[in-house]
Amino acid sequence: LATTDEPLAQQQFGATFGGPIRRDRDFLFVNAEATRNRRTGLVTIDRRAASVIDDTMERLTSRRPVATGAFATGFDTLNLFARADRQWAPSVHGVMRYTAYDVHGPNARTVGALNAPTRGAGLDNLDQTVAFTMSSVGGASALHELRAQATRSRLDAPVNDPIGPAVNIAGVASFGTSTASPTARALDMYQAVDAVSWQRGAQLIKGGADVLLNRVDIVFPGALQGVYTFSSLQTFLEGRYATYQQAFGTPSQFQSNWKLALFAQDEWRARQDLTVNAGLRYDAQWLPPPIALDGNNVSPRAGIAWSPGSHRTIVRANGGVFFDRLPLRATSNALQRDGVKYRVAVLPSGAPGAPVFPSVLPQFPDGLLVSVTTIDPFIQSASSRQAALSIEHALDRSMSIEAVYQHVAGRGLVMSRNVNAPTLSAGEAARLGVANLGRPDPSFANVTRVESIGRAAYDGVTVAVQARHARWDARVGYSLSRAFDDAGNFFFSQPQDAGDVRGDWGPSDNDQRHRLTVSGALASPWRQNVVLREWRVSGIFSYGSALPFNPLTGTDRNNDTNVNDRPVGFPRNSFRGFDSATLDLRVARAVAIGAARLLVSVDGFNVLNRTNLALPNAIYGVGTAPLASFGHATAAGDPRQLQIGARISW
Repeated sequence: LATTDEPLAQQQFGATFGGPIRRDRDFLFVNAEATRNRRTGLVTIDRRAASVIDDTMERLTSRRPVATGAFATGFDTLNLFARADRQWAPSVHGVMRYTAYDVHGPNARTVGALNAPTRGAGLDNLDQTVAFTMSSVGGASALHELRAQATRSRLDAPVNDPIGPAVNIAGVASFGTSTASPTARALDMYQAVDAVSWQRGAQLIKGGADVLLNRVDIVFPGALQGVYTFSSLQTFLEGRYATYQQAFGTPSQFQSNWKLALFAQDEWRARQDLTVNAGLRYDAQWLPPPIALDGNNVSPRAGIAWSPGSHRTIVRANGGVFFDRLPLRATSNALQRDGVKYRVAVLPSGAPGAPVFPSVLPQFPDGLLVSVTTIDPFIQSASSRQAALSIEHALDRSMSIEAVYQHVAGRGLVMSRNVNAPTLSAGEAARLGVANLGRPDPSFANVTRVESIGRAAYDGVTVAVQARHARWDARVGYSLSRAFDDAGNFFFSQPQDAGDVRGDWGPSDNDQRHRLTVSGALASPWRQNVVLREWRVSGIFSYGSALPFNPLTGTDRNNDTNVNDRPVGFPRNSFRGFDSATLDLRVARAVAIGAARLLVSVDGFNVLNRTNLALPNAIYGVGTAPLASFGHATAAGDPRQLQIGARISW
């Protein structure tokens, strides 16, 4: 990466108002905050490669789609919060709340690193929620809470290049229309929660129900403009692509589903030094046909807190089962890409009917088998088994030490795989006289099936020391952890070998083994000095060890039409990227101005201006030795930034 200045201009401003409307009856609180951010991002495509690509594309299309170097980006956000409280009666309290979050900006998605601006998309999103809470006390031992909310979310993500096609050159550049995420989403969500609590001696019992309705329309064009994938710059120059995909049909899909949760819990103060918690929860989600109800999601949970002897030590232990909702993108993809209203053509270079780069197909080719996306009709909700043990000990009145161990085992994680991958090469199929490359179902091409078959495991230990004094406080924390899975962070990631999902078991994408944080704050001890009093200095230093990344050949080595293959002999995520370290500092002073109070602050982020490299180039190549670009950083974290702020309250 070249050293370059990245201009940044950001303004944050807001206002808060709150107070009683009628004493002891009505209260109003309003807050508004806005941010205006103008900055540059960085595309790190090699300039020589960009020039060669642009020359080729200009000759073929009269367009130069690959701009490298700095590009303009940023965002505008607006947060609104309003809350009104009313004391309806001595035992009845009501709260009405409204929140809104509005954000929009250019080049907000999939631009930067090896993605040219033409690959990106803008963002215009508005989320609004209206919520109501009513709580009533029944006697001295019962509390009834009723909560209801309605959310309206509207998202638009217009692509920078609406013409296309999209072009991916492994380890070199990606440009052309964005195909990786939806371009619009309209979501309406309604939720109601009813809960009752009873105090019975040493026990606090709580039970209730949670009902939720989602109605969502997702627009996901995918490969409507065509997607070319090349294994190298040389094959791009030759027009010899690894795969070509193009979709035909309707890009939007509407769906609605209900979710129900029932819960009960008991908190028992068994002794002065011992508290026991136990609970049971049931979750059910009704999804569109043909998906059957996963009706056995019962999750027990339990925990204890024990403070023996002098009560300077607290031991906490807990464990339980937790279920997740199935992402609506999973069902949306399966409902949309059914091979009827939305059909996908997948062709290798040179196949009958395959286009000549960079042209696109005018219609779905006659006689070509369609590729579809399906979902397991008996798909299960993802779940985790979690357990934790912590010991906290007070060394004295102002200092404590804590050690925490946490274990998480994930089951049924959502992932997708091609269950109709070819079993023969084109040459083998022709020699044996086998149709459709020996696919299990010869009536389809690829069948991408969404399933709940992924696994994950996490084990981590955190040790922290904390001290609090009248004029200063400090905390040092260190975490050692290990995270493994066979389903990457990429949405609906696919295994290298669809027939061997467990072969992808390896370090998780976020397997950061070491994490160190040091934070503290110091207030001025000179209370009587007009110049030196009311100053406060605070800061936080954080260090994280390198994250893993997955080596890729950039080719379809196993002929399953996916280019996610690793070099022979390399497990998934078998390489490490770059560590990171940042130091953030703040200096602030409060000044009284009559009845008002002014707080002035200066914040510095990454004040040491350390270059935190990111996103290593994962293309290893097909040889025994890696390509020269393998492992090189394609992006970096933010450089040093300074922020000046002022806040007045009265």
